[in-house]
Amino acid sequence: MIAILLALVVNTALLTGNEFAVAAFIHPSLSRDNHLFHLSAIQSFARLYGRVMPIWMGITSGLHIFVCVIAWFGAKPAFPWLCAAALIWIIVIPYSLIFPVPLNNQVQKWDLKNLPFDWQQTRQKWDFYNWIRVVLLISAFVLLLLGFRNYS
Repeated sequence: MIAILLALVVNTALLTGNEFAVAAFIHPSLSRDNHLFHLSAIQSFARLYGRVMPIWMGITSGLHIFVCVIAWFGAKPAFPWLCAAALIWIIVIPYSLIFPVPLNNQVQKWDLKNLPFDWQQTRQKWDFYNWIRVVLLISAFVLLLLGFRNYS
């Protein structure tokens, strides 16, 4: 079990760090100084993340739930922390599907020569929704670490 928990910590750290990097560095860099010029790169990222993240987030969410269930039987001190982390992951998946993912899908389909009139507002909304997701993921990661610390 400790190997699964450690793998979950590493996986969650990588995913959370990736999402933080997108929110804090990549998107701000691509959104300043001739934002229009960078839209093709933004579309490339949207397509890549649109393929990779559902699988990565789904596996991570499933592992969180699995570890929570296993902790119930063998690691009572870690159980509340691990289940709180799993609960956040259970929230993150539908949140993502309701808020940032539909905007991401719009961005992927934009014709760069004929952008919608509200394209900049759409990008700003996506950034806002993504930051909320990042805060949730960081919270879940901290709870996971507390669970790992209390695992016996």
